[in-house]
Amino acid sequence: MTPSADHAIAETLALARSLLGERELSVSVIADRSNLVLRLDPHRTVARVAMATSLVRIGMTWLAREVELARFLSARAVNVTRPSLRVDPGPHERGGLIISFWELESTVGAGAPPSPHEAGAALGAIHSALASYPKDRLPEWGGYEEARQIMGRVTGGSVMTEREVHRLLRAFDRADAVVAGARSRSASFQAVHGDAHIGNVLATTDRGAVWTDFEDAFIGPIEYDLACLRSRADLFGEYREIIDAMTNAYDSPYDRELVDKLGLVRNVQVIPWLAVFAERHPELLPRMRARIERLPEIQ
Repeated sequence: MTPSADHAIAETLALARSLLGERELSVSVIADRSNLVLRLDPHRTVARVAMATSLVRIGMTWLAREVELARFLSARAVNVTRPSLRVDPGPHERGGLIISFWELESTVGAGAPPSPHEAGAALGAIHSALASYPKDRLPEWGGYEEARQIMGRVTGGSVMTEREVHRLLRAFDRADAVVAGARSRSASFQAVHGDAHIGNVLATTDRGAVWTDFEDAFIGPIEYDLACLRSRADLFGEYREIIDAMTNAYDSPYDRELVDKLGLVRNVQVIPWLAVFAERHPELLPRMRARIERLPEIQ
């Protein structure tokens, strides 16, 4: 069972008070999706609490990798969210929850999009910096392989019809062929963001476009991140002008045809996660089904 937001808030406050040695903390909710994101004042600190993801991911390895990778990028002045300097960023385990702490970013209004040029250029800078990140610190194709592992949870439930399950499993077969050939096609098989969609880049007042949420980072082709970025535009026509501008601002060389092929890999990775997230947020079910309908037809 997914923990409640009230329980997560209470445990986070108790942990923050013990780490800071201070009782007078206030909390407000920034976002409540796969992670519960909380603002802690007066310290201008952000707490991220694994919620739906904790139904599948056991332990803290994946969040420990995120903190390490963010520190690596921050030390190289790359525009990413930074682990907290006021409190041990963790991750920490408390009350059955996995919690990490981050510096608060000063964002430009509620939901304001970042400059597409800045966002695309920042993603290129991230890839350039990650080219030297040790490959033994992350799993190869981690997010994709993880999606395959959670299929047992998805197919054993009542979220998908038998036809939808069959269609998704057939799509995994096709995606496997794309993954198998990607290393030989890409010039850059290295650490990548792993979830570089438009919702994971912030518009900030002082640092411009800032990328966040590196918990899905893995070793793979940089083209995968570009496929993530393009997914909503290519599948649904959403944010096309902004995403096209981001892609155009990305100035490192890459294989455009491979990006197109990896769009299928991205889609079959997202669908099982949407099924898991829908256990807590059933309003995501139409989105899951819309993505299934855009899979290749069963022959």
